[in-house]
Amino acid sequence: MEKHELILKAASEYGAVMFSDFEIKTGNEWASVLFKSGIKEMNYIGGAAVRKLIVGNEQRMNNVQVLTTNESPPSEPIPFHHELAQTPNPPDHICFYCSINDAEGGSTPLIRSDMVYDYLHAKYPDFVTKIEQLGVKYIKVAPEIDDPSSALGRSWKSMYNVQTKEQAVEEAAK
Repeated sequence: MEKHELILKAASEYGAVMFSDFEIKTGNEWASVLFKSGIKEMNYIGGAAVRKLIVGNEQRMNNVQVLTTNESPPSEPIPFHHELAQTPNPPDHICFYCSINDAEGGSTPLIRSDMVYDYLHAKYPDFVTKIEQLGVKYIKVAPEIDDPSSALGRSWKSMYNVQTKEQAVEEAAK
């Protein structure tokens, strides 16, 4: 990856970098590209979307994982990929791979945290100041079993990779 630093700089400046027409045909090939890129690896813990693991291991931390973007039906709008921004250690980068491009729809919306902050700060400065002073508390009501009919239907069991409510509370507190 001779252009690695340049790519990361462009991603930081523009919020996204899109590559197209590469001969990457499988999730395993994409995982290999990610591994070689040196991008920090992390597990998908705490997210709300029901996803299927394509490559990797859910039980092992710090491994390259390739997941589907969302298992909800095409009729369900997918929220912005503001990926794990509510967690104490959000990813530095998120990477997408498309093996089948849907001619109609199929978009994956992205949003930059810094632009959301700048907009809110310019439009609602008192509100932003209050949030900065008081902090934010997230409340997520999650089902016990994954609901793939919803773009946000991930269960608390798979969200935190646990089996009991006590384990989920412990993981959420982290």
